[in-house]
Amino acid sequence: MTLPLEQMKAFIVDKTRSNAVAIGDKLPASTVDGLFQFRENGGWVGSFWTGLNYLCYELSGDETFIEVARRSRHRFTKRLYQNPETLDHDIGFLYSLSSVADHKLTGDAEARQVAIDAAKALAGRYHEAGRFINAWPVWHPGEEFSEGNRGRIIVDCMYNLPLLFWAAETTGDARFRNIAEAHADTSAHTLVRPDYSCFHTYLFDPETGVRLRGTTFQGYADDSIWSRGQSWALGGFTYAYRYTGNKLFLDRAVGCAKLFIRELEADSVPMWDFRLPSKEGEPRDTSAGAIAAAGLLELAQLAEPDDAALFRAAAERIVGSLFAHYATVGAPEEQGLLREATGFRSRHVEVNVSLIYGDYYFAEAVARLLGRTKAYW
Repeated sequence: MTLPLEQMKAFIVDKTRSNAVAIGDKLPASTVDGLFQFRENGGWVGSFWTGLNYLCYELSGDETFIEVARRSRHRFTKRLYQNPETLDHDIGFLYSLSSVADHKLTGDAEARQVAIDAAKALAGRYHEAGRFINAWPVWHPGEEFSEGNRGRIIVDCMYNLPLLFWAAETTGDARFRNIAEAHADTSAHTLVRPDYSCFHTYLFDPETGVRLRGTTFQGYADDSIWSRGQSWALGGFTYAYRYTGNKLFLDRAVGCAKLFIRELEADSVPMWDFRLPSKEGEPRDTSAGAIAAAGLLELAQLAEPDDAALFRAAAERIVGSLFAHYATVGAPEEQGLLREATGFRSRHVEVNVSLIYGDYYFAEAVARLLGRTKAYW
């Protein structure tokens, strides 16, 4: 499949450069009427804007993008060292695409130390008995997702493990790797069902670590298939395999990938959930498609030849469709790269918008297709 990759690159780089003027040192999340809205500490998505700028540096060679990415560095350091109560399992997202990317691209020593300290904070969430990294914060009694979070994992966390694997390689401290591999093993046996569909979350006894049941928060139902969760699993197990060589993780990655591909719509972009009773009136999720495309391209480098060809071809179809049908090409008034992303359909939050992480993974997939892969995960 021939894709207009240079046209895609120009679109990503030009729009990101234009957005940087308006965004400054803030951390965008999603759009309202085409314009990005911001979160004070970045929430869980804070690093995707910085990551997008580091990608644009790789795509263009323009060092201005490094300067833009670093404008928000103070927000990440303040959060890690002064407001750690705002952090959860998504520490991996936050510091892989900010501090680790900075260090990989520039050799910056401060960025390396911040990333190592972030990895220590993520490792501190490890539940020894249950062999998992605890998800989400434990808030005040009586509030939603309070006590239950003391024994919860979510599939998104698979994509946070590369921070620990990187820290192990960088420092020589095997505990980082051991925790990441143990969490991936637990996830492989709990979050992934026999047909390779995935639960969004899984609950454990918070004291003993005994496995209880799979459930959902953002999907349609406990037994449905939230498409973005499936894409997190696809890529997360791919990285776990790349770092460990554990064939169990390759099996999970390949199975999750093939299911995702089978469930795509005719234009190769997914619905927000793959097991809806009716698709009528239900939105797509371009962010799930973009995440999957980036993961499929990584998996294609590790899988057996026939599977590798399948995965690369699927990624190319997804990227091509996203650009042709969902990109904001010719719409300078819109700051996002992709339309029709879905954040939290069940609560009618961030539906049919641009999401900064969807934009990031679209850019990552294009960069991968162009052979620019230095700073990823």
